Amino acid sequence: MGAIKAITASQLALQSNPDKAKVSLDAVVNTMWETALDMNAKYKETSDGGLATNIPISLPEC
Repeated sequence: MGAIKAITASQLALQSNPDKAKVSLDAVVNTMWETALDMNAKYKETSDGGLATNIPISLPEC
């Protein structure tokens, strides 16, 4: 489901005119950065948080 949403979002973005955007890319990136700064590290999907804390590295599928 996530992949379908990503494909749809990319298609919409590629077909749109950036000059008519209601929210600029800079505003989106800035908001995401501010959210990351406010977020507790244990909830971030990094090597130190998220699934990485529950999935052993020794799994052959990884």
